[in-house]
Amino acid sequence: MSIAAEAVAMANDPPKYFDYANAPAHQIPRSDLDAMQLAVLKQRFADLKDRLPVLTSIAREMGIDSIVALEDGASLLFPHTVYKSYPVSLLEKNRFGPLTKWLGRLTTIDLSNAEVDDCDGIDAWLKALEDSVGLSVTHSSGTSGTMSFLPRTSDGYRIISDVFGMSSREANGIENDARNEPWHTFYLGFKGGRSHAGRAASWAFNNFAHAPEYFDTLYDVDMSSDVMFMAARVRLAEARGELDRLDISPAMKARQAEFEETQRKAAEALDRIFEKMISLRGERVYIGGMNGALTELAQRGLAEGYRDTFGPDCIVQCGGGTKGGTLPDNWEELALEFTGAKQIAQYYGMTEVTMISSKCSEGHYHVPPWVVTYVLDPETGAALAREGVQTGRAAFFDLVPQTYWGGFASGDEITVDWTPCPCGRTTDHIHPQIQRFSEKRGGDDKITCAAADDAHAAAIEILAQG
Repeated sequence: MSIAAEAVAMANDPPKYFDYANAPAHQIPRSDLDAMQLAVLKQRFADLKDRLPVLTSIAREMGIDSIVALEDGASLLFPHTVYKSYPVSLLEKNRFGPLTKWLGRLTTIDLSNAEVDDCDGIDAWLKALEDSVGLSVTHSSGTSGTMSFLPRTSDGYRIISDVFGMSSREANGIENDARNEPWHTFYLGFKGGRSHAGRAASWAFNNFAHAPEYFDTLYDVDMSSDVMFMAARVRLAEARGELDRLDISPAMKARQAEFEETQRKAAEALDRIFEKMISLRGERVYIGGMNGALTELAQRGLAEGYRDTFGPDCIVQCGGGTKGGTLPDNWEELALEFTGAKQIAQYYGMTEVTMISSKCSEGHYHVPPWVVTYVLDPETGAALAREGVQTGRAAFFDLVPQTYWGGFASGDEITVDWTPCPCGRTTDHIHPQIQRFSEKRGGDDKITCAAADDAHAAAIEILAQG
């Protein structure tokens, strides 16, 4: 098989190509890796440049007809605003027909037969897209007052779930041949959802629990996309002093009541989870979800004399989520003392990229071979040399998607090292000091890509066309 054929096979289904093991993915010689990534980038551009109006527009403006070098991909990155470039009134007024037409300009999947006319909210709309055309859309949290919608396919969702499993097993020393063995799994959050965070519960189920009898969640309902959107709009209106002008539909208000009822039951839910945890002392346990909930459980357990509850084989992978409170500075120590786990595994990733990277022994996040890393000058958007150590705006080309464009400029400031990592992996790696540009700039972060501003403006106009 040629290197190009190998590369495409790898990018089309990375978990299958690497036999669901993470370590081999990070042992490809650097020269081979560059050649493989270039081969796939060429293929993806050739396949999509005339089928995605946004990409067609940017490529035309930049005068790019074909990909010659990896660096060419930096001129074709989408800013994150592309995925939320619809009028927000479409969401507010449940106008899912026009919204589906907008989304159809970002994917090669034919959405014309999607049955969305009767949808009374975002949850219903996303379910209809999945049921009728197989599109497993993932959305952002909506903290800016609107939501980004990534048109991932059902197969793409399966791949990222498998990638989560690969990274988690390696980070916690689990042999690959034991990947199908069930673990008692606690997910301290909602049982599912269509946001990146909401989908993490199903990743835990797919890769650790494997069966309902091994799976317990804090909330027995899915995280509602409607409620997330409404909460974000309320926060934004409050900040602007415009709460009295906020228009919320009766259907969304009904979902808010449902969500508030779930929150009211949180204390009871924590009691249930705590009792189940104590009943499994000494068992092999996986814990994921909100670190705020884990901290409450740990504080209660330690107060009642429970230490090293599950032993060193326990896996803890908890992240952001304090239920409106603040975490104590020593929350990690409390969690480790209560559970007995050796570490709280840390990862780097984002909604738009098929990447969930765990820290290596040197404390670096390694980028998998199916993702091309770029570092952009934060002022000009120009791509910095892909060599040595570079600090700037994180940008990636996800080689996995075959139905939408994988090039994406993020809001993160990162430092990337292309020199060999002492841990022995060959892939480029990101230093752990990662910061949002919006935090550095007081909430103002205008992403400038290497493509000219007018090229992206033209692309947004393409999306806005009726």
